[in-house]
Amino acid sequence: MKREIALALGGGGAKGNAHIGVLRVLEDAGYTVRAVAGTSAGSIVGALYAAGYNPLEIEEWVKSVDQRHFFDRSSGDRPSILGLHGLRTMLESALGERDIRSFSIPFGAVSVDILSGKTIFMTSGSAVEAVLASSAVPGIFPPLKKGNWLLVDGGTTDNVPVRLARLLAPGVPVVAVSLTTMPSVVPCFSGLKPPFQVPGLLKIAGRLRYTQALKIALRAVDIALSEATLLRLAVDRPEVLITPDVAEIDILDTDVPVEKVAALGEEAARHALKDIERLFSPLGRLRRRPPKPELRDVVVV
Repeated sequence: MKREIALALGGGGAKGNAHIGVLRVLEDAGYTVRAVAGTSAGSIVGALYAAGYNPLEIEEWVKSVDQRHFFDRSSGDRPSILGLHGLRTMLESALGERDIRSFSIPFGAVSVDILSGKTIFMTSGSAVEAVLASSAVPGIFPPLKKGNWLLVDGGTTDNVPVRLARLLAPGVPVVAVSLTTMPSVVPCFSGLKPPFQVPGLLKIAGRLRYTQALKIALRAVDIALSEATLLRLAVDRPEVLITPDVAEIDILDTDVPVEKVAALGEEAARHALKDIERLFSPLGRLRRRPPKPELRDVVVV
Protein backbone atom coordinates (compact mmCIF):
# COMPACT_ATOMS: atom_id res chain seq x y z
CA MET A 1 0.00 0.00 0.00
CA LYS A 2 1.37 3.41 -0.98
CA ARG A 3 1.69 5.85 1.88
CA GLU A 4 1.50 9.21 0.12
CA ILE A 5 1.44 12.60 1.85
CA ALA A 6 1.47 16.24 0.85
CA LEU A 7 3.63 18.68 2.81
CA ALA A 8 2.83 22.23 3.93
CA LEU A 9 6.08 23.81 5.12
CA GLY A 10 5.71 27.01 7.13
CA GLY A 11 7.81 30.15 7.26
CA GLY A 12 10.21 31.09 10.01
CA GLY A 13 13.55 32.32 8.65
CA ALA A 14 16.46 30.46 10.25
CA LYS A 15 13.94 28.20 11.99
CA GLY A 16 13.26 26.77 8.53
CA ASN A 17 16.25 24.46 8.75
CA ALA A 18 14.02 22.29 10.94
CA HIS A 19 12.23 21.30 7.72
CA ILE A 20 15.36 19.43 6.66
CA GLY A 21 15.11 17.16 9.70
CA VAL A 22 11.40 16.58 9.12
CA LEU A 23 12.05 15.52 5.52
CA ARG A 24 14.81 13.15 6.64
CA VAL A 25 12.53 11.37 9.14
CA LEU A 26 9.64 11.08 6.67
CA GLU A 27 11.93 9.64 4.00
CA ASP A 28 13.43 7.13 6.44
CA ALA A 29 9.91 6.08 7.48
CA GLY A 30 9.07 5.26 3.87
CA TYR A 31 6.53 7.98 3.05
CA THR A 32 6.17 9.24 -0.50
CA VAL A 33 5.81 13.01 -0.82
CA ARG A 34 3.25 13.71 -3.53
CA ALA A 35 3.43 17.52 -3.32
CA VAL A 36 5.16 20.29 -1.40
CA ALA A 37 3.73 23.72 -0.60
CA GLY A 38 5.98 26.25 1.11
CA THR A 39 5.91 29.73 2.55
CA SER A 40 9.07 31.81 3.03
CA ALA A 41 11.71 29.52 4.60
CA GLY A 42 9.42 26.59 3.82
CA SER A 43 9.46 27.58 0.16
CA ILE A 44 13.27 27.50 0.11
CA VAL A 45 13.59 23.98 1.52
CA GLY A 46 10.46 22.85 -0.31
CA ALA A 47 11.67 24.05 -3.71
CA LEU A 48 15.01 22.30 -3.35
CA TYR A 49 13.35 19.06 -2.27
CA ALA A 50 10.75 19.17 -5.04
CA ALA A 51 13.54 19.87 -7.54
CA GLY A 52 15.25 16.61 -6.59
CA TYR A 53 17.68 17.46 -3.78
CA ASN A 54 17.68 15.07 -0.82
CA PRO A 55 17.75 16.29 2.83
CA LEU A 56 21.51 15.81 3.19
CA GLU A 57 22.19 17.80 0.01
CA ILE A 58 19.88 20.59 1.21
CA GLU A 59 21.69 20.69 4.55
CA GLU A 60 25.07 20.97 2.82
CA TRP A 61 23.66 23.68 0.55
CA VAL A 62 22.58 25.74 3.56
CA LYS A 63 25.98 25.28 5.23
CA SER A 64 27.72 26.61 2.14
CA VAL A 65 26.02 30.01 2.43
CA ASP A 66 28.48 32.90 2.79
CA GLN A 67 26.94 34.75 5.74
CA ARG A 68 29.13 37.81 5.11
CA HIS A 69 27.22 38.67 1.95
CA PHE A 70 23.92 36.85 2.40
CA PHE A 71 21.99 40.03 3.20
CA ASP A 72 23.70 42.23 0.59
CA ARG A 73 21.44 44.47 -1.48
CA SER A 74 21.40 44.52 -5.28
CA SER A 75 21.22 47.61 -7.47
CA GLY A 76 17.58 48.33 -8.20
CA ASP A 77 16.29 46.77 -4.96
CA ARG A 78 13.09 48.36 -3.71
CA PRO A 79 12.93 49.95 -0.24
CA SER A 80 14.11 47.55 2.47
CA ILE A 81 16.55 47.32 5.34
CA LEU A 82 18.40 44.29 3.99
CA GLY A 83 18.74 42.57 0.63
CA LEU A 84 18.37 39.01 -0.67
CA HIS A 85 21.31 39.06 -3.07
CA GLY A 86 22.96 36.13 -1.30
CA LEU A 87 19.80 34.03 -1.38
CA ARG A 88 19.24 34.80 -5.06
CA THR A 89 22.80 33.77 -5.90
CA MET A 90 22.44 30.51 -3.96
CA LEU A 91 19.08 29.69 -5.51
CA GLU A 92 20.34 30.39 -9.01
CA SER A 93 23.28 28.05 -8.43
CA ALA A 94 20.93 25.28 -7.29
CA LEU A 95 17.87 25.81 -9.51
CA GLY A 96 19.16 27.81 -12.47
CA GLU A 97 16.32 28.98 -14.69
CA ARG A 98 14.05 26.03 -13.96
CA ASP A 99 10.31 26.40 -14.16
CA ILE A 100 8.39 25.04 -11.18
CA ARG A 101 6.49 22.74 -13.54
CA SER A 102 9.74 20.93 -14.36
CA PHE A 103 10.16 19.69 -10.77
CA SER A 104 9.87 15.98 -10.07
CA ILE A 105 7.39 16.73 -7.26
CA PRO A 106 4.53 19.25 -7.69
CA PHE A 107 5.49 22.42 -5.83
CA GLY A 108 3.99 25.77 -4.97
CA ALA A 109 5.11 28.86 -3.04
CA VAL A 110 2.95 31.47 -1.33
CA SER A 111 3.37 35.22 -1.56
CA VAL A 112 1.13 38.24 -1.10
CA ASP A 113 0.52 41.12 -3.49
CA ILE A 114 1.01 44.10 -1.19
CA LEU A 115 -0.98 46.32 -3.60
CA SER A 116 -4.22 44.32 -3.83
CA GLY A 117 -3.91 42.29 -0.64
CA LYS A 118 -4.47 39.04 -2.54
CA THR A 119 -2.67 35.82 -1.65
CA ILE A 120 -0.75 34.42 -4.63
CA PHE A 121 -0.20 30.67 -4.99
CA MET A 122 2.73 30.30 -7.39
CA THR A 123 2.71 26.86 -9.03
CA SER A 124 4.39 27.73 -12.33
CA GLY A 125 7.06 30.08 -13.69
CA SER A 126 10.54 30.79 -12.38
CA ALA A 127 11.27 28.80 -9.23
CA VAL A 128 13.88 31.32 -8.10
CA GLU A 129 11.48 34.25 -8.46
CA ALA A 130 8.71 32.37 -6.63
CA VAL A 131 10.95 31.60 -3.65
CA LEU A 132 12.37 35.14 -3.49
CA ALA A 133 8.86 36.60 -3.49
CA SER A 134 7.71 34.18 -0.81
CA SER A 135 10.72 35.10 1.37
CA ALA A 136 10.52 38.89 1.10
CA VAL A 137 9.65 39.80 4.70
CA PRO A 138 7.91 43.21 4.37
CA GLY A 139 10.21 46.10 5.21
CA ILE A 140 13.17 43.82 5.94
CA PHE A 141 13.72 42.45 2.41
CA PRO A 142 12.80 44.08 -0.92
CA PRO A 143 9.46 43.12 -2.49
CA LEU A 144 9.55 41.44 -5.90
CA LYS A 145 7.83 43.11 -8.87
CA LYS A 146 5.94 40.70 -11.10
CA GLY A 147 3.63 42.25 -13.68
CA ASN A 148 1.17 44.44 -11.80
CA TRP A 149 1.96 42.71 -8.50
CA LEU A 150 4.39 43.75 -5.80
CA LEU A 151 5.02 40.52 -3.94
CA VAL A 152 6.08 39.99 -0.32
CA ASP A 153 6.40 37.13 2.15
CA GLY A 154 3.42 34.76 2.04
CA GLY A 155 3.40 34.50 5.82
CA THR A 156 1.40 37.72 5.83
CA THR A 157 -1.76 35.71 5.04
CA ASP A 158 -0.88 32.00 4.84
CA ASN A 159 2.16 31.03 6.86
CA VAL A 160 1.56 27.26 6.75
CA PRO A 161 0.07 26.67 3.28
CA VAL A 162 -2.27 23.73 3.86
CA ARG A 163 -4.73 24.95 1.21
CA LEU A 164 -2.07 25.00 -1.47
CA ALA A 165 -0.89 21.52 -0.49
CA ARG A 166 -4.46 20.22 -0.93
CA LEU A 167 -4.71 21.87 -4.34
CA LEU A 168 -1.44 20.31 -5.48
CA ALA A 169 -2.37 16.80 -4.33
CA PRO A 170 -6.16 16.41 -3.99
CA GLY A 171 -7.23 13.54 -1.76
CA VAL A 172 -3.80 13.09 -0.19
CA PRO A 173 -3.44 13.76 3.58
CA VAL A 174 -1.54 16.91 4.45
CA VAL A 175 1.30 16.90 6.97
CA ALA A 176 1.93 20.50 8.01
CA VAL A 177 5.06 21.85 9.71
CA SER A 178 4.57 25.05 11.69
CA LEU A 179 7.58 26.96 13.00
CA THR A 180 5.50 29.79 14.44
CA THR A 181 5.09 29.97 18.20
CA MET A 182 4.16 32.78 20.55
CA PRO A 183 7.34 34.79 21.29
CA SER A 184 9.01 34.11 24.64
CA VAL A 185 8.03 36.40 27.50
CA VAL A 186 10.46 39.25 28.18
CA PRO A 187 10.46 41.20 31.48
CA CYS A 188 10.78 44.66 29.94
CA PHE A 189 11.63 46.52 26.75
CA SER A 190 15.36 46.11 27.32
CA GLY A 191 14.83 42.33 27.22
CA LEU A 192 13.90 42.44 23.54
CA LYS A 193 16.57 41.01 21.26
CA PRO A 194 17.87 43.00 18.30
CA PRO A 195 15.63 42.42 15.25
CA PHE A 196 18.48 40.79 13.34
CA GLN A 197 22.20 40.12 13.54
CA VAL A 198 24.23 40.96 10.48
CA PRO A 199 28.01 40.53 10.32
CA GLY A 200 29.63 43.94 10.53
CA LEU A 201 26.55 45.69 11.96
CA LEU A 202 27.72 48.44 14.30
CA LYS A 203 26.93 47.76 17.95
CA ILE A 204 25.81 51.33 18.41
CA ALA A 205 22.92 50.67 16.01
CA GLY A 206 21.21 48.67 18.75
CA ARG A 207 20.93 51.85 20.82
CA LEU A 208 19.49 54.06 18.10
CA ARG A 209 15.84 55.02 18.38
CA TYR A 210 14.85 53.63 15.00
CA THR A 211 16.40 50.26 15.88
CA GLN A 212 14.54 50.18 19.19
CA ALA A 213 11.33 51.09 17.40
CA LEU A 214 11.96 48.29 14.91
CA LYS A 215 12.39 45.79 17.74
CA ILE A 216 8.97 46.73 19.10
CA ALA A 217 7.34 46.64 15.65
CA LEU A 218 8.80 43.24 14.78
CA ARG A 219 7.75 41.76 18.13
CA ALA A 220 4.21 43.00 17.51
CA VAL A 221 4.31 41.41 14.04
CA ASP A 222 5.62 38.17 15.56
CA ILE A 223 2.72 38.05 18.02
CA ALA A 224 0.15 38.83 15.32
CA LEU A 225 1.68 36.22 12.99
CA SER A 226 1.46 33.58 15.70
CA GLU A 227 -2.21 34.28 16.29
CA ALA A 228 -3.00 34.43 12.56
CA THR A 229 -1.21 31.14 11.94
CA LEU A 230 -3.20 29.39 14.67
CA LEU A 231 -6.46 30.71 13.23
CA ARG A 232 -5.53 29.67 9.69
CA LEU A 233 -4.59 26.17 10.85
CA ALA A 234 -7.87 25.85 12.74
CA VAL A 235 -9.74 26.53 9.50
CA ASP A 236 -7.56 24.47 7.16
CA ARG A 237 -7.18 21.48 9.53
CA PRO A 238 -4.12 19.56 8.29
CA GLU A 239 -4.33 15.84 8.98
CA VAL A 240 -1.13 16.04 11.05
CA LEU A 241 0.62 19.10 12.46
CA ILE A 242 4.33 18.96 13.35
CA THR A 243 5.65 21.77 15.57
CA PRO A 244 9.44 21.69 16.11
CA ASP A 245 10.61 23.41 19.30
CA VAL A 246 12.31 26.38 17.63
CA ALA A 247 10.94 29.20 19.79
CA GLU A 248 14.41 30.25 20.98
CA ILE A 249 15.79 30.68 17.45
CA ASP A 250 15.52 34.15 15.92
CA ILE A 251 14.17 34.48 12.42
CA LEU A 252 17.41 35.98 11.07
CA ASP A 253 19.85 34.20 13.39
CA THR A 254 22.86 33.22 11.30
CA ASP A 255 24.82 31.77 14.21
CA VAL A 256 22.78 28.66 15.07
CA PRO A 257 24.32 25.55 13.42
CA VAL A 258 22.16 24.05 10.68
CA GLU A 259 22.52 20.58 12.21
CA LYS A 260 21.12 21.79 15.54
CA VAL A 261 17.97 23.22 13.97
CA ALA A 262 17.54 20.20 11.67
CA ALA A 263 17.78 17.95 14.74
CA LEU A 264 14.84 19.79 16.30
CA GLY A 265 12.83 19.02 13.19
CA GLU A 266 13.84 15.36 13.37
CA GLU A 267 12.76 15.10 16.98
CA ALA A 268 9.34 16.63 16.32
CA ALA A 269 8.80 14.46 13.23
CA ARG A 270 9.61 11.27 15.12
CA HIS A 271 7.01 12.15 17.73
CA ALA A 272 4.46 12.65 14.94
CA LEU A 273 5.10 9.35 13.13
CA LYS A 274 2.39 7.48 15.06
CA ASP A 275 -0.17 10.11 14.10
CA ILE A 276 0.89 9.94 10.46
CA GLU A 277 0.76 6.13 10.47
CA ARG A 278 -2.83 6.21 11.78
CA LEU A 279 -3.87 8.09 8.63
CA PHE A 280 -3.29 4.93 6.61
CA SER A 281 -5.15 2.48 8.85
CA PRO A 282 -8.63 1.43 7.66
CA LEU A 283 -10.23 3.54 10.40
CA GLY A 284 -7.95 6.47 9.64
CA ARG A 285 -8.96 6.43 5.98
CA LEU A 286 -12.63 6.44 6.92
CA ARG A 287 -12.19 9.37 9.30
CA ARG A 288 -10.50 11.65 6.78
CA ARG A 289 -12.76 14.62 6.20
CA PRO A 290 -10.51 17.37 4.87
CA PRO A 291 -12.23 20.73 4.36
CA LYS A 292 -12.55 22.08 0.85
CA PRO A 293 -9.83 24.75 0.37
CA GLU A 294 -11.34 28.21 0.78
CA LEU A 295 -9.83 30.37 -1.95
CA ARG A 296 -11.40 33.78 -1.45
CA ASP A 297 -8.86 36.48 -2.37
CA VAL A 298 -6.45 33.84 -3.65
CA VAL A 299 -4.92 33.85 -7.14
CA VAL A 300 -3.36 30.60 -8.43
CA VAL A 301 -0.71 31.00 -11.12
